[in-house]
Amino acid sequence: MKVGVIGLGLIGGSIAKACLKAGWTVFGYDVNAEIMKSAATFGISVDTRWDEWAQNVDQIVLSTPLDEADGWIRAILSSGKGCTIVDVSSVKGTLSDTYSQIHPPFALLSIHPMAGKEVRGFAHSDAHLFEGRPCLVVEREGIEQDRKLVQGWMSVLGSTPVWVPFSQHDALMGIVSHTPYLVSAAILVLAESYGSRFPLWPEVAGTGFLDVTRIGASDPRLWEEILRANHDNVKETFAAFTHLIQEWNEDIQQGKWPRDLRQTVAIRRKTITDGTA
Repeated sequence: MKVGVIGLGLIGGSIAKACLKAGWTVFGYDVNAEIMKSAATFGISVDTRWDEWAQNVDQIVLSTPLDEADGWIRAILSSGKGCTIVDVSSVKGTLSDTYSQIHPPFALLSIHPMAGKEVRGFAHSDAHLFEGRPCLVVEREGIEQDRKLVQGWMSVLGSTPVWVPFSQHDALMGIVSHTPYLVSAAILVLAESYGSRFPLWPEVAGTGFLDVTRIGASDPRLWEEILRANHDNVKETFAAFTHLIQEWNEDIQQGKWPRDLRQTVAIRRKTITDGTA
């Protein structure tokens, strides 16, 4: 299999390394020349212009910033020879119109590997990043996914496929990814606000604090892009979270135990049973 990867950051770089590990021939492109040099040391071919290697690959993985994905898909479609475009964007709704422009000899595989780190860049990429994690396979109504192709990618990434309707993807991300980032970041800001009274707080923070705040320490520029792209779903989910916290606050102020806290162990166990935690 010959695959090209456009965007060699944490996710794109990790996908490229996983493909190399699987024995695939991998071409790469990134706007950062230093990243290109680093990628070459791992065996990723970067000595040919992307629009030249695009003529000779079976698939092109698109792992660029969200606001560039539309332009890149159109550029790939204009590049000539057909191939499968593998879009790994974390928000899909903004690409609906662009997806509709993909026709034979081009094909689309829209996936979303549910893995990451609080750090960015090719230097932190890892061929094993996606192993044991779910990978969403985003299905558009009326378009049947190539099951053999999907299984091939799951084998390369070491992931478990979860088939998700296109219409539900972004709303689901608002629940399990985007609002959790805001909550995590809020805890960091809250802790810092106590700094003048309790300057020792960073030294006494335990693993619970570190676990909860890991995602909140991610690059805010990346998250601003994601949250803006999924604004309507985040707005709804964060409003629901705020309402829940207000209810809990009322209970706590009155010395009551929020009733919902009795359910959290069972809820968490569901994610472990499903293999997503």
